[in-house]
Amino acid sequence: MEMSKEVLEILSVVLSALLIVLGWMYTRRTEELKIMRSQLSERKHKAYADLVATFYTAFKDTKSHKQTDIKAAMSKMMDAKRDIFMYGSDKVFKAFNKWLLSTTNSNGKAQFAVFLDFVLEMRKDLCNNKTKLTKHDILLNLTQSEDEAKKLFE
Repeated sequence: MEMSKEVLEILSVVLSALLIVLGWMYTRRTEELKIMRSQLSERKHKAYADLVATFYTAFKDTKSHKQTDIKAAMSKMMDAKRDIFMYGSDKVFKAFNKWLLSTTNSNGKAQFAVFLDFVLEMRKDLCNNKTKLTKHDILLNLTQSEDEAKKLFE
């Protein structure tokens, strides 16, 4: 009996130590995953923000009748392609490709419609699909005119 009590005590200490080590390993792995997700999220947000900034710069240049620096815009676009490929969700990546393809195969209105789909997919990705914005809302933001927005949707 004495031997059994000692064995149980040793077994209890070993099992307790094992549980502590496993708990520590689980917590460490969980923290590593949180850090990786946070880094991915930051890179994704930056990629989306940089691409939208590139578009808004070109849009601003157009509105102010200023010549857009094509070389700089193309460089930013290549960086955006890389970043969307690396960090964007599958839906954003596919919407981006669809928009890029539309720039060579479609008229201006069709390109713009596909671009709005792409922007909306980025927004959905950033908001975990909980955005209530529509393409029309985005278009109103860009045009600041209900009439102009209607013309672009017709």
